[in-house]
Amino acid sequence: MQTETGVEGCLSFPEITGDIERATSVTVRAQTLEGSTIEIEATGFLARAIQHEGDHLNGILFIDRMNSAAKAALSSRLKRLQKETRRGVKHPGSARQ
Repeated sequence: MQTETGVEGCLSFPEITGDIERATSVTVRAQTLEGSTIEIEATGFLARAIQHEGDHLNGILFIDRMNSAAKAALSSRLKRLQKETRRGVKHPGSARQ
């Protein structure tokens, strides 16, 4: 499996990005509402987005995939974001404003 590192962000973490290693291509099989099986082969940005969203379905956030040094560098920003979220603070540019 070939991988590449690219910058990712997430609406769950406004203004935070990180370098995340992902597979360069994916094949996804899914079932439609009618019960038919579909298969999608993706590369590039779509492959990265599919993996990112698949992680969400499995309870994994992009920050969980950061190396420990990168996560440590973001520690204070992540703690601030956690406190603001608990207080219900609205973030600039968020849809909740």
